[in-house]
Amino acid sequence: NNYEFRLKAIRDEADAIDYATVKGLEQGRAEGEKLGVEKGEKLGKIKIVKNMLKKNVDVEDIKEFTGLTKEEIEKIKKDM
Repeated sequence: NNYEFRLKAIRDEADAIDYATVKGLEQGRAEGEKLGVEKGEKLGKIKIVKNMLKKNVDVEDIKEFTGLTKEEIEKIKKDM
């Protein structure tokens, strides 16, 4: 009967929305965790660079050890 078909269609649509919502939240959470890790790594490198600069370590050596560019290191130095 039409009522049962319509009811099934509504339930299927609701299930699809629920599934998409769960998947979207999972994806958002994963991306947020990744960004958090990246930010934490960057903050750790900044601290290391500052300590190295305080010890008068050459910028070229800092570049080699951290993988940062000269410009990034100079910006950190300027912000100290």
